[in-house]
Amino acid sequence: MSDKEEKQKKRSDPRKWWEKLLYFFPLQLLFVHLKKNQQMLIFWVFLFLVITGNFGSKFGVPYLFLAPEYLGEVSIWSFAIFGFALGGFVMAFNIASYIMNGFRFPFLATLSKPFLKYSINNSTIPVIFIGSFVYLSSSFLMDNEGYSQEEVIWRQVGFLGGYFSFIVFALTYFMMTNKDFEKLFGKEIGKVVSSDTKGDEPARILLQKREKEWYKEDLSGKSWRVDTYIGSRFAFKLTRPYGHYDRSMLSQVFRQNHINASFFEIVVIASIIILGLFRDNPSFIIPAAASFFLLLTMLIMFVSALRSWIRGWTVVVLIGGFLLVNYISKYEEFYYINRLYGLDYQGQSANYPPKQKNDKEKRLLVNKDLEFNRELLSKWEAKNLDGKKKPKAVFIALSGGGSRSALWSFLALQHLDSLTDGELMNHSVMMTGSSGGTIGASYFREIWKRGQENDSLDPYSEKYRWDMGKDLLNPIMFTLTVNDIFVRTKSFIYQGQSHWKDRGYVFENTLNKNSRGMLDKPLGDYAEAEHEARIPFMIMSPSIINDSRRLLISNVPLSFMSNSPMNSELHEENVEYMRLFEENSPENARYLSLLRMNATFPYIMPLVDMPTEPRIEVFDSGLRDNYGIKTVSKYIFSMRDWLKEHTSGIVIVQFRNGIQKLKNEDIERRGIAEDLSSPFGSLYGNLFQVQDFNNDELLEYTKEWYQGPVDLVRFELHKDEKRKISLSWHLTSREKEMILVSLFTNNNQKAAAKLQRLLE
Repeated sequence: MSDKEEKQKKRSDPRKWWEKLLYFFPLQLLFVHLKKNQQMLIFWVFLFLVITGNFGSKFGVPYLFLAPEYLGEVSIWSFAIFGFALGGFVMAFNIASYIMNGFRFPFLATLSKPFLKYSINNSTIPVIFIGSFVYLSSSFLMDNEGYSQEEVIWRQVGFLGGYFSFIVFALTYFMMTNKDFEKLFGKEIGKVVSSDTKGDEPARILLQKREKEWYKEDLSGKSWRVDTYIGSRFAFKLTRPYGHYDRSMLSQVFRQNHINASFFEIVVIASIIILGLFRDNPSFIIPAAASFFLLLTMLIMFVSALRSWIRGWTVVVLIGGFLLVNYISKYEEFYYINRLYGLDYQGQSANYPPKQKNDKEKRLLVNKDLEFNRELLSKWEAKNLDGKKKPKAVFIALSGGGSRSALWSFLALQHLDSLTDGELMNHSVMMTGSSGGTIGASYFREIWKRGQENDSLDPYSEKYRWDMGKDLLNPIMFTLTVNDIFVRTKSFIYQGQSHWKDRGYVFENTLNKNSRGMLDKPLGDYAEAEHEARIPFMIMSPSIINDSRRLLISNVPLSFMSNSPMNSELHEENVEYMRLFEENSPENARYLSLLRMNATFPYIMPLVDMPTEPRIEVFDSGLRDNYGIKTVSKYIFSMRDWLKEHTSGIVIVQFRNGIQKLKNEDIERRGIAEDLSSPFGSLYGNLFQVQDFNNDELLEYTKEWYQGPVDLVRFELHKDEKRKISLSWHLTSREKEMILVSLFTNNNQKAAAKLQRLLE
């Protein structure tokens, strides 16, 4: 058709302007998604909620998107990788949409490069998302990370470059492999064939070609009207009539495109899984948000590829596959478990719950352990006795909270021990707590210990300052995406036993690198220093999922905290790790593994399987004692007689990852949704506040048990109401600075001065 004829057609087109607007292809695709594909829109709604800060702000999820980090830096490369991953997700969205909805728009089969034109017209949501992301990310980088306008522009250029790199790569594949109407059936047939053609030569050729095609499919369902669309050169065009084409012939165009799309999807999924083989190389550890996009991409591509092959049976096959995997996963050969590295799983399994001892055996065991602890405390006393007065006994309680707690506890301990000329650590009897708090404290304790043994090592050096703030989340998310969800592909040997290289392994190795290899040792390596009171002993108390008991992990015997010497019908909530696994070499457990087990937040890291019969699983200690006060109180109660006689007072130093205050919800302005979720949401949301109430009560009891001064010194991480520090294994540079500044708030300076007075 000549230009003149085309213009004449436009002038004579009977469709009104509002019809062309209403039946504009991008608009009709939005309507199709709203009516037919709500499940795909959920992904986009979720992504918009994330980047706008309306989902996951408490856990720092928006920051992973707005400021992606790669190799420890928010750089042009981190944005390029993030953009490339987003491009993969957008193409997965287009492919899945094309497979599910292409047949609803038969006019596409009459166009050249139908998938390209479909993708262009299906870009409304992605374009809005990209525009929103660029604006929000740029604002975040300038307002919160201190980047200049030029630095922000370069990062956004990297993002757009990465995004369009994948888009161009994918569309090139489809333009090379997809056949349009004329390429599939030939130009002559395309010109003359109609739905009522019978008996002539073109029809006979067409029927022969159709019989040879194995991917035959009939168009079904109601076609959606489209009057205008955006062409390959982004020009607005009118659709051509397609009623004279054989509908079965049009269907084969879509079917051939679907097959090519499914092959592309399979190759992409396989490539992502193969990428996981190189996860030991830091260069392959992509930003956490990019890993999340990979996960969504694989999910959409897998379902759409399945749909392109088996069509209406997709849901049935997915349900059947899930039931099959669920069934076979119950067998040990197909069940992937994470174990505590170093603990002996090849020997005899421990009986759980532990066999109850009679009253006489209990009394003997408890008295033996009490005597051991009295001797330990006597060595601590000798170290701190200056001949003038009895020493103050310091107990350190550390709250959980991911990387923010790890960095906060380390910085606070380093700062306060420096202020007191080492007296804080010298006077400390015990450290205990949850999650990140114990990780940061363990790192400082190790550095301090080495400083005592080597005068050239300065535990207060600034070179250690940011170690606990380094990223841990990127390798976890990457391993979860490319390895743990599908099939574990690698294993390693630790102390003669084989373990899978899952996200638990990756967490430990990354933490080991961040802590300069100092914590990579068995638990038993600390036994001598703890028993001689050269360093405070550590108690970790992860929770046992099976019955919610606490597993007390320490080199110091603690039967008096897990067994009552008196005849009692009360159930003991604590289980002593060393005695439960005494036949499994418990002292050989990797210290990094114990820290990880004490900080295992469900789903983010794998639950830890223990060698017991029946099997038990262990995870985060924060469920039962997020602040460490419960453990401290019970130890003080058990040793109250010795402490009363040999100390001049007890000082409980608590490092909290936030300011203790009561939350008050306005129940008069709730909607129906809030009313429905309130009983459950409030209980979970107030879990740590309930622990605060219980802890305050325990501290009051402690003052009654111990007839002497009991001082509570709180160091609280200051979190601004508008700029909170996320509960995550990833911190932004602004969050790290906020943690450092918290050392010098008025309340914390007063607490530091109080601690100095108490330890003088």
